[in-house]
Amino acid sequence: MQILEFLKSRFSGLKKGGEHMDSIADLTKIDTVQSPIMCEKTREWWNIFQGILPQKKTHKNFKPLPTAYVSTAYLAQLVTGEIKFELADERLNAFVQKNLLPRLDRIVQLTLVGGYTVIKPYITRTGEVFFDLGTSRDFLPIILDENGQITEGIFLERVRYNGKIYERREWHCFKNGVHSVRNSAYLYGTRERVELSSVPRWTGLSEHGEIPSDIPMIATLRTPYANNIDLDSALPVSLFANSVGTLHEIDAAHSEYIAEFKKMRAKVFADETVLQGKNGITDDYFVKIEGDGTSTMEQQIMTYAPQIREEAHKAAINTELRLYEVQIGVSCGTFTFDSTKGLVTATQVLSEDRTTYNTVAQLQRQLRPVLEALAKITGTLARFYGFEVTDGEPAIEFGDSVFEDTGTEFSRRFQMVQAGLLKPEEFNAWYFGVPIDKARELLPEMTTVFGDDE
Repeated sequence: MQILEFLKSRFSGLKKGGEHMDSIADLTKIDTVQSPIMCEKTREWWNIFQGILPQKKTHKNFKPLPTAYVSTAYLAQLVTGEIKFELADERLNAFVQKNLLPRLDRIVQLTLVGGYTVIKPYITRTGEVFFDLGTSRDFLPIILDENGQITEGIFLERVRYNGKIYERREWHCFKNGVHSVRNSAYLYGTRERVELSSVPRWTGLSEHGEIPSDIPMIATLRTPYANNIDLDSALPVSLFANSVGTLHEIDAAHSEYIAEFKKMRAKVFADETVLQGKNGITDDYFVKIEGDGTSTMEQQIMTYAPQIREEAHKAAINTELRLYEVQIGVSCGTFTFDSTKGLVTATQVLSEDRTTYNTVAQLQRQLRPVLEALAKITGTLARFYGFEVTDGEPAIEFGDSVFEDTGTEFSRRFQMVQAGLLKPEEFNAWYFGVPIDKARELLPEMTTVFGDDE
């Protein structure tokens, strides 16, 4: 049977769930694990990510720096920049390489901002696998398991169509070896339910489906930071949850730096009778004053050219950046304010400085089980829709050339192979970033380059 026929049979077999839809008509009545204080702080984190801080602006022309954006993007790039994630099944792996890996750095960045991200694969009617995600902005967590993984929650999707905004609510629930999904749509801001087919984007979606599985069919990526905002909450916090005050001071220092140039720029004060140009005032740097009209020209002109305290203001910004680095766990000097480039990041991470390395390794430890879960979820979903799936463990390698000299590491491991301390296939697995079985296949029949194994 063709893939499309498999998918059609699966879609047509999904059960209707209209009797359950009234329970999510009013989201405010749903008991979630998100307390009011966490709701408030979550909105604050996303506002900060956009450059909107909660504190009162210190200057009329407040000039914030994109510190939250730059720092989360920087760490996300270090976490995922050299990642290799391959599934054993070639067809599913092709979808992962095309539709997941290019978005992984963005997923990690959004996780650092909002505290968590929920990822789910889905299969279209053409048989292609895509990956959807929900953040703390557009996902309601209802139940978490002992490890903090979400087992029940609601994805929220809003679409503007024909001048109106519609909201689709996709309720996921994993219980007793079954993962159920319920879809419903509403006119946004009301309890007025509409048919899914009312919005072309949602045409063909079923209202209710169930998939047998031994794990939730959604994977939760969390930040590793303890929640000290709501001690009774099991939800994680943002990377900069405890740096809001510092971020404000950075923006205040930068605003003062910009104001310095405006207030202290050179000017010439002169009587209008002296400023004889075609249109009277000849330059923006000239300021008209009232003179007596009888003094000499030199007496009617006053120059104003104070020295701008650029270095002092730059030092103030960088001092606050040093404090921010300590708070989020990156090496001293990672972020620097440059007068010509603005806020910049370090060009490389020194191997002897372990601060950033430890933070990145901690985030990668959070990401690894999520990728393992996604590999299993994708295989389960594909089998449910009729795919023949090759079994096998996924290959996950993060790479660490940012933190170490890969040339030196290559020589070290090569020497270990020659000395018989490391198997050739293990060397290949490290170098090519592939599973050990595939690394063994890459070995030539006579591996004289590594020496005689006998």
